[in-house]
Amino acid sequence: MGTLNGRNASVKKGTYTIANLSSWKIDMPNQEIDTSAFGDTWGKSDVGQRKWSATVSGFCDITDTNGQKAIESAWGSGALINDVKFYLDNTSYWVPDVTTDSDAGGRVTSYSIGQSKNGVASIDFTLSGSGPITFV
Repeated sequence: MGTLNGRNASVKKGTYTIANLSSWKIDMPNQEIDTSAFGDTWGKSDVGQRKWSATVSGFCDITDTNGQKAIESAWGSGALINDVKFYLDNTSYWVPDVTTDSDAGGRVTSYSIGQSKNGVASIDFTLSGSGPITFV
């Protein structure tokens, strides 16, 4: 498999590309269940529930009403976002799996805007996954 160039990546809400983003990361940990018992010399474990979260960063664009402002609105209302897509390239992406679970999506649990005297305004937000996520 070849490398995937970051310049072809993006984050979309529905069909709209969220403006001026520069990085995203999805974390998908498995809950570890301790299955060891009295007398076991070595610990044992199994996999429990899965979870996902995504962190996104970029440059703040207050004119991006269909992207960045929509994320801010979802943060304010606590709405579930089920149409967010995290593109690795022009065609392959991660998306909440609404086919398997119609209630799948992510909620904006952290939303921050920053500025420095010698930089440009930044935006960072985190989505906490509810239900499965899948690669398309």
